[in-house]
Amino acid sequence: MLRVLPMLAYLALVVYALVDVVQSDEEDGGGIQKGFWILIILLLPFAGSVAWIVVSRRTRADRRPAPRTGYPAGPVPPAQYPGRRRTWEVDETASADPDDDPEMRWLVEQARLKREREQAAQEPARPVSDDEQSAAS
Repeated sequence: MLRVLPMLAYLALVVYALVDVVQSDEEDGGGIQKGFWILIILLLPFAGSVAWIVVSRRTRADRRPAPRTGYPAGPVPPAQYPGRRRTWEVDETASADPDDDPEMRWLVEQARLKREREQAAQEPARPVSDDEQSAAS
């Protein structure tokens, strides 16, 4: 059993390094591409695995910002939202005439159609004569 344990630890180190290379970002390799790291780990298993772990941890630590201490932790950074235009904000390029606005024209047309429907519903239905039916068809 004691002879198998170092071999299992060696294999676990190599497998861990390979999985970590595959799941890492491109910036974690210290300037070397992932494919080359995989080759290094496969050709030089122990040295390549240890080298990958050292290099990747160092580059990740360099990219990580320093932890903030104290209270309060610091000013709240401004929100990074893309510029949004709200519907109630005035657009300087738009015309001030409501007749030029397609949305306004559509709303006026919808209001007109609604009034016509309401008037048609309020008028009593008059019977259609035989002459009107024959003329319609």
